[in-house]
Order: sequence, then structure tokens, then C-alpha cells
Amino acid sequence: MSRKRSGDRGVLATLFVYEIKRLLRDTRMILIAVVAPLVLFPVIIFVMRTVERSEQQRLVETVYEYAVVGDEADWGREIVAAALLLEANDPDTSRARVRFEEQQVSDPDAALNSAEIHLVVEALSIESYERILAEEAAADTTAAGGDEGDQDEADAGAEDDPPELPTLRLRYRGQSDFSSNASTRLGSRIVELRSQFRDSVYTARGFPVAPELIATVETENTASAEKEGGALLGLALTPFLLLLMLTGGSIMAVDAISGEKERGTLETLLTTAAARSDIVTAKLLGIVTVGIAVAVVNILNLLVYLVLGVVDLPENFAVALSALDLVLLLILFLPLTVLISSVLLLLSGYAKTYKEYQIYFFPVFLVFLVPSLAGTLPGMDLRSAIALVPIAGIGVAVREVMVREYDWLFLFLAFSSTGAAAWWAARLTERTLSTEHLISQSDLDEADLVGGPALFPRRVLRWFGVMWVIFLIVSLWFGEDLGVRGQVVVNLVFIFLGGSLMMIRRYGLDPRAAFALRPVHPLVWPAIVIGAPSGYIVGIGLAELVNTYVFPVPQNVLEAFGDALLGDQMPLWQLLLFIAVMPGILEELAFRGVLLHGLRKVFGPVGICLMVGAIFGIFHVSLFRLLPTAYLGVVFAAVVLLTGSIFPVMLWHFLNNAIGIVPAHMGWVTEDTVVPWWVFVLGLVGLVVALGMIWGVRTPYPDMKKKRPEGFG
Repeated sequence: MSRKRSGDRGVLATLFVYEIKRLLRDTRMILIAVVAPLVLFPVIIFVMRTVERSEQQRLVETVYEYAVVGDEADWGREIVAAALLLEANDPDTSRARVRFEEQQVSDPDAALNSAEIHLVVEALSIESYERILAEEAAADTTAAGGDEGDQDEADAGAEDDPPELPTLRLRYRGQSDFSSNASTRLGSRIVELRSQFRDSVYTARGFPVAPELIATVETENTASAEKEGGALLGLALTPFLLLLMLTGGSIMAVDAISGEKERGTLETLLTTAAARSDIVTAKLLGIVTVGIAVAVVNILNLLVYLVLGVVDLPENFAVALSALDLVLLLILFLPLTVLISSVLLLLSGYAKTYKEYQIYFFPVFLVFLVPSLAGTLPGMDLRSAIALVPIAGIGVAVREVMVREYDWLFLFLAFSSTGAAAWWAARLTERTLSTEHLISQSDLDEADLVGGPALFPRRVLRWFGVMWVIFLIVSLWFGEDLGVRGQVVVNLVFIFLGGSLMMIRRYGLDPRAAFALRPVHPLVWPAIVIGAPSGYIVGIGLAELVNTYVFPVPQNVLEAFGDALLGDQMPLWQLLLFIAVMPGILEELAFRGVLLHGLRKVFGPVGICLMVGAIFGIFHVSLFRLLPTAYLGVVFAAVVLLTGSIFPVMLWHFLNNAIGIVPAHMGWVTEDTVVPWWVFVLGLVGLVVALGMIWGVRTPYPDMKKKRPEGFG
């Protein structure tokens, strides 16, 4: 079938009207795109308001039950009684009173864990407190796998600054709002009582100044309630709208091409006078219409419920928005709508059935959702490189608009970056879906007929999408229980290696070719020895740039990541085995082996490097590691393409991880170590030299696609 020429606006309009009529007949579409936003928003507000009032009332009306234990229990009861007297006589009438009642229980810990009581007040003498601290320190050391030297340090630490008076400890259940509230209220009163006791001692000793006049501290929140409410709502607005756009647009997208393929109605449409580009454009405009409808409906919700105040809002939903703000929000969401619509339609074109589309949809859903959460990151400011990141920039920009802060230049940059991505995606969709085998089920190419290795390039991304979902589920649900060793074994052996072997068997691939198990020129090895430390230094520099200008990462997050790797007290040889050797072999077999082999006939060399690097970064499931890890993936893919072999990048990967582990484990570098700027320059020069050496003795990857693939870029 020859491709018809586009240009008849009347035909395009007719096709668009056809798509809209088909949309209006779809009950699911109307429910998700129109009815759901109209109903969900007021329902959410009502539920939040009801829950807020009910929770506050329950917290006030509850009688908090506690037990006093310890060898200084009588003294503890006196302190608690005095603290509760302060609570009863509080002159602040705006603060609701709460009631406490002591219970006599045989096993306070069991009663606390079973929710029979809300709080355990532990009154301990000096000796008892020191003994408990020593026991807890010893238990922590044993759990961490420490030796006798660690035990001596724990004992010494327990003796530092011993208390000179009996101690009160409040133990509660953090998962219970009631138990937490009991601890907070009683604890604050005990602290207040301690301050009064201290001041009375000062006064009795003839202190010349009233204690309340010393270092008087007052706090004042300069942000209005409207700004606080806007900031809170701004965190959730972009992910919420994106969720509705994806679900609503997905219904129309899957029906637009994949559904018509199954029903056989698409071929009928292709026999008309309409150009294929007009057909694709009309379907794209239909999905864009759904996205715009979602945005408009929710902007109107903001107008009706938040601006006009039609309903009684929760206290933290006090938002002040003008008509300009609402228009600005709608403008910011327009490129996001086009981007989502283009990707969904492209997805529908690649999928031949509803079921296949659903397999593709979930990874795409997560790829969109994760950057939309950028506005929730602490310290994230629109006046940074985040404005240049598609989707993420919109998420932060929307939060800024919700608090009525207008940095017009960076708002424009956020709009432009996502707009550029939307334009590219729309062009890619139009070109790609103009190929015969994607838009028509009857146009089968050689791969469909032959199957096996010829079909693998079309299926490889689907396989890695499923592997990523499994990888994510294991990390989120079982990561803490598995520990570092268990996660490495499950992820690398079962998911990466197991998935790779399944693909090789399913499509009848040659293992030597799929894994790129080929010899290399001898001069490649010294290049790897130069490139590994140089590339690691460049990666550190890139990570610092990301942390400074793109994704500011709190220090506690970085420390937690370091503790997760080095805090298990594993011997150095185990760290090297699990963190360097196994990833260097098994990750490379999967990503620079099977994945690269599958993409060699789909993308050109640059496209392969970027795609493999991006997927490698996404598999590490961390925003602050995404770009540095993707950078390594790009470099590794380039080395495989230049050498035709996976062995050099296995060594490079091992050296890269070992360089990050050994100095930290040996104490040669610490968190306070500062790398001079000239070291990064030296690393960049070394990386260029190493890649230049490899280029000089290059042996290109066999069976590569030489020309730009049809429908891509």
C-alpha cells in the first residue's frame, strides 16, 4: 500500500471528529477523563475534612493509659503527676486538654505492643540506666557482626557522660497516632516541669535576673496559611493530574491502534483517501483532547473548591489562587499533555494486542510518574537545572505557582524543556507510525514471519521492562529483609542472569554473539586501566553537579546509602565479591550483552549508547544516582561497540566499583574529603585518552545497523 500525501485539512478535521465521536461513545473514557476528576476532588476534600475532624476529636477524647516501671517507679510517678498537673492547669484555652490514667499491668512491654496501654514510663536509677545502655550497645554490636574490640568501644561509649540523676524514658508505638500523641504531650509537660524546677533552683540561689528573661526565643512563621496550603497541594497536583492523563489517555490510545488492529477496522480506514500521517495526527489530537479535558476539569475544580470556597476546606488546604494562576497552570500542563499523548499512541502502535499494550504501559507509567515527583524532593528549587528536565521541571514549576512565586525565566525554561520533548515525541510518533508493519496488523515483515532471532530486537525492551518491574518489587518489598548479600544474589543471579538466559533460549540466540564473548586487541587492556579510575573521577564530578544543580540530595540520604553498602560490617573480600566482581560480570552480560545485542538492529551507535545507558540508570532506582549511573552505562556501551567484546567493560566495571569501595572501607577517604577541581580535569583528560586508545585499535561490533532506522529520530 503506498503512503498517501498529507495536506487536506478537511480530511484531517473529519478524522478528528471521527476520533472524538468514538471517544464520546466510550463510557470508560468519560468516567475517567470527566466524571472522575469532578467527583474525586470534592470527595477527597470531604474525606480529608471528615478524617481531620474525627482524628482530632478522637485524640482529645481518648483517655491515654500508661504504666510506670523501673527501680525508681515511685519517683517517676511523682514526676508524671506534677507534669499532668501542668496539663490540667494550662492557661492556654485554645489547646485541648487530654487525660491520662495509670494502669497496673504485669507485663508493660506486652501491654504496649498489644495496644492495651499507650505509653510506658520507665523511671531508672543511674546504675540501671547505665546497665541498659551497655546492654543495648552490646546488642547493636552483636547484630552488626562486631568483634571484642567493638564490644570494648561500646562499653567505653556507654560510660561517656553518665547521668548524675535518675532518668525517665518514655516508650511508645510509633505506628500508632494515639501512642505517639501520648508520648508527645506527656514528654513536653515533663520538659516544661524540668525547666520550672531548674528556674526555681536558680531563684533560690539568688540568681540576679529572672530566668524567663534570659535568651528569650520566639518563633514566627512568615509564610501565610495560603502559601503553606499551596505548597502542600503543589506537591501532589502534578502527579495527580499525570495519573488521570495517563489512565484516561491510555484507554483511548490502546483502542486507537491496538484495538483497531484486533478488530480489523484499521485496514478499512487505511483504504480511504486519508493520508496515513493524517490518520496518526487525528488519533494523536484525540488523545491530546483527553489530556486537556483532564487538565481543564481539574483547573476548574481548583477554581470552584479552592478559590471560590464553595466547600469548607481543611486547615492545610487554605489556598489563594488568582485567574492568572489558573491560566498559568493550564499552560504548564499543555506540553505535558502532548508528551503523554504521543508516547501512549506510539506505545499502542508498537503493541499488536491489548495484552501486549498493558505489558508496555506499566514501565512507561513509572517513567512518567517518577520525575513528576521532583517537587516533593527537599530543597528542590526551580531556579536550577531541574527546569531543563522534562516533566520534573513542570512538577517543580507547578509547586512554585501554587505558592504564587513567579520566576518567569525558569517557568519559561520548564515549559520549554517539556515542550521540546513533547514536540520531539509527536514527530517521532508520526514518523514511526507511518511504517507499514506498525499501524497495520496485516502488513507482516520478515521478523513476524521468521520469528526467533529476527523477532528478538522487537521484544528485548519488553523483556527488560518486565525485569525492571520484578527488580523494583524485590527491592521495595524484600530489600531490607534480604540485606546486601541477598539483594545482590537475587537481582544479579536470578533476575539479570536468569532473564538473559531465558531470552537466549526463547529466541534461539547464539550465546557467544548475544553476550559479545569475543577476544580483543591487547592495547585495549592498558586503556581500560587508564579509563576506569579516570571515568570514576568524572562520575564523581557529575554526581556533584547533579546534587548541586539538578537533584539536591539531603546528607542523611547519602549517609544512608553509604551505610547500606558498607554498614553490614562485611569483610573487604566479600564487599569486592558482592559489589564489584558479581556486578562487573552479571550486569554486563545483561545490559552490554543481551540488551545491546537486541538493540543493534534498531538504533544506530549513538542511539544504542544512550538507550543502554538510560535503561542501566533506571534499573538503579534512585534519582540522585540516575544520571551518574546512566553516564557509566553510556561509556560501557561505547566501549563494547568499539571493541566488539564484553570482556573490557567487565574489567572496567569491576575496577570502577572497587575504587569506590576500597578507599572508603580502609578509611583513606571520609565524608569530609574534598576533591580539588584539577583532579576532575585530570580525570576527564584520562577518560578521553583511554577512549582514544580504544578507538585507535577498534574492532566494531558485528552486524550493526549502518543507517538511521526508519521511524526513529
